[in-house]
Amino acid sequence: MAVKTQHIGTAREHWAWVDIDLDALAANFAELKKLAARNMAYNAGLMPVIKADAYGHGMLETAQCLDAQGCRLFAVSNAFEGVTLRRHGFKQKILLFESTLPQDAPDIVENQLTPTVCTPDLAQAIDAQAAATGAQVPVHIKVDTGMGRLGVDEEDALAFVQKLRVDCPHLILEGLYTHFPLAETDREFTFGQMRRFRDIVYAMENQFITFTYVHAGNSMGLGDYKSELFNLARPGLMLYGLYPSEELKKKVALHPAMAVKTRIIFVKTIAKGHGVSYGHTFKAKDDMTIAVLPIGYSNGYLRSLSNTGFVLMRGLRCPVIGRVTMDQVMVDITPLGMSGELPGLGEEAVLLGNQKGADISADEVAHWAGTISYEILCSLGNNLPRIYF
Repeated sequence: MAVKTQHIGTAREHWAWVDIDLDALAANFAELKKLAARNMAYNAGLMPVIKADAYGHGMLETAQCLDAQGCRLFAVSNAFEGVTLRRHGFKQKILLFESTLPQDAPDIVENQLTPTVCTPDLAQAIDAQAAATGAQVPVHIKVDTGMGRLGVDEEDALAFVQKLRVDCPHLILEGLYTHFPLAETDREFTFGQMRRFRDIVYAMENQFITFTYVHAGNSMGLGDYKSELFNLARPGLMLYGLYPSEELKKKVALHPAMAVKTRIIFVKTIAKGHGVSYGHTFKAKDDMTIAVLPIGYSNGYLRSLSNTGFVLMRGLRCPVIGRVTMDQVMVDITPLGMSGELPGLGEEAVLLGNQKGADISADEVAHWAGTISYEILCSLGNNLPRIYF
């Protein structure tokens, strides 16, 4: 299956770019399958989350990689992402996480997408479209057990499903799911969600309502909460080689798939007391040498990394100094000159990833920026050319 993309190129074509290691993605998928076998019901499946352009890794390229590994289910945000996959030839079951608007019913039915349904209006629109075309449409019902976002309130779940079964005969009630908002931070709350969701599943079974897929596990849910109730997991972050908690590093071996690199475009020496970048939030305490890198907040390197971030040059950490600008960042390379010749124009710098045995992780960058690793991946991956290998 050929995927056409404008993002593939070579490092020589770009001054700042993202490397995506497809072998790492494939290896992570294999590890997550093993984890699902240990923590979930017999023969549990994986539905990798490839929404938001696969967290910046490229939805089409990621889907192609997973397709080659035998993956048969994908999760995306909306009908646009699902239709995009279909138009590129992907045959997998595609779950739409968002509660789609009724006007998307034609796209859903025509492209054989699996919507999340938690409103009568959407259910009726899809049912009517299915009836008009002679189709049967599988749907998943989302139950809100504590996320406070999308979903049928848990006390209304049974009545909602019963009504769908009667009023929407062209819908196949295929899946029932919920979401864990505190899986990383509050185990008691999460176990409470699991118990209440289990009770909902059992109440439906008592009314002879069963589902092919029952699921709740995001990456943390898959990795740290065992339950035979669930037979499908929805890993996102761990697919891309990151861990939602340090404890999971003991349970599964993953490899980051994304690295972010750039090249020096200018080197200059500044005198003691000289200010750097807008607002002069950094002033040199001594004479120093700085390198200018062609990457900034327009490329997804967040402005909050001003005076807090680091980059790797020759395997050493060099601090970001001054404010990150729209398309450039300044770095102190003075220590590199103390052990030899200073870096020159075109020399590579690593903002995320490995260089000569040293490493900067997405978790570290997120910590410096005061955010989470998800935002770092999406910000950098979706705003720079991507090179696949």
